[in-house]
Amino acid sequence: MMFLVRRTFPIVVFFACIVGATGCLRQTGARATAAASEERGTGSTVQDEGPVQEADQPSASFVLNGEPFCFGGTNNYYLIYKSHKMVDDVLVATKSLGLKVIRIWAYLDRGALDGTVRNVDGAGEKGGVYFQYWDPARKGPAYNDGATGLEHLDYVLDKARALDLKVMLVLTNNWKDFGGMDQYIVWYGLKEHHQFYTDPTVVRAYESWIDHLVHRRNAINGSLYRDDPTIFGWELANEPRCINAGEFDHASACNPSILVKWADETSTFIRSIDPNHMVSVGDEGFFANGTSPHYDGADGVDHAALLAVKHIDFGTYHLYPETWGHRTSWANKWIEDHIEAARSAGKPTLLEEYGIVARRNADGVITDDARRRKAYSRWHDLVERRGGNGALFWMLAGIDDEGEAQHGMYPDYDHFDLYTTDAAANLVKDFASTIATDGQACKFFRHLYPAGATPKSPFVTASGPPSRAQARVAGARPPLT
Repeated sequence: MMFLVRRTFPIVVFFACIVGATGCLRQTGARATAAASEERGTGSTVQDEGPVQEADQPSASFVLNGEPFCFGGTNNYYLIYKSHKMVDDVLVATKSLGLKVIRIWAYLDRGALDGTVRNVDGAGEKGGVYFQYWDPARKGPAYNDGATGLEHLDYVLDKARALDLKVMLVLTNNWKDFGGMDQYIVWYGLKEHHQFYTDPTVVRAYESWIDHLVHRRNAINGSLYRDDPTIFGWELANEPRCINAGEFDHASACNPSILVKWADETSTFIRSIDPNHMVSVGDEGFFANGTSPHYDGADGVDHAALLAVKHIDFGTYHLYPETWGHRTSWANKWIEDHIEAARSAGKPTLLEEYGIVARRNADGVITDDARRRKAYSRWHDLVERRGGNGALFWMLAGIDDEGEAQHGMYPDYDHFDLYTTDAAANLVKDFASTIATDGQACKFFRHLYPAGATPKSPFVTASGPPSRAQARVAGARPPLT
């Protein structure tokens, strides 16, 4: 998740960059204005009303236990440091809504415990919890494997396993929240954000962290993470860019080839130590094939090139039209473009974050919920009918047993949170049910592959779209046309 920083004249106005936030996004006023101006001039290319036509070409598919796997899901950033009661509440709610996948952070990085190397994110810990820290004696990062560290992640995975949920684990953060890439930069005394992707010492430290997680044994159930089918897959980073609107930005070095090379090398490394789990980049889906905002490669992201990397198993894209300076109707083409890019690459894709700002009154009730429900309904239809494989909204929140609670619930800091009492909860529940059975990507898979043709595995895998020749070999009918 990212949050808007909009510049108007010399004043910087923060949309939402507050305690508990997951990231802070720089979106210059000029860029947002350019986006809005372009839309006013040309209009949306995809209608915001009317029925969505079903795709007539097959997409790639996720596969679970020999069956196509289309799903609804959600995100949550606080499960890795909050109480078991709060973790249980969110995961049980995830299950009750029919959601199958939850995406969480698998990092929480700080400076040295003795203060000799600073934290990039406040106190460096969250509620006394941290995963990695700088060890001055070793002159490198060390790992907190115990009760104030990775045992929190162990608990989330064990509880998710009991509820038959899949968990996507994100390995670091483009934004400074929870430490992330900038903490590595500070650890090694570097000066530029993009050096996270290129500096050999940093790359080794990041890969060592990945190796530590892959080979970690869950303290509760004894499973190696590598062998745990609860894990949906490894995600290289949350919203990687070569800049992050922070102190280490060096825009002149911003080049999409930097991220592509990093994604190639890191995904190859993960595949060498963990053949069981899929790997994704975690990018927002920005293209580098045009001149308009989010299609111009300005922040060093080329979604199509990242999707083409050999050991990247599926695509990811995010969607926050309001905070990106677009009208909500802009989202229609954005979704279509990513489904088509994935189809061309022969890989599945996920709308893995999406949100519409929802303002609440003093009682915690949303005052403008119709707007959010209308947008979500349209986006769900597009993902389901046009060949998308799933969508994970930002974000599901629940009870709060600590001092931050508002009406007994975790505060809606960024105005994107969804509680089970919100009207939109019924929308995501219906979507999760509908896409699982009627999602066009999964319908094509069932149509083209006979029952039992795909090996059964408790790990989620990716299967490319079948060609006509493959369909004939499998004994199925050719693609619907």
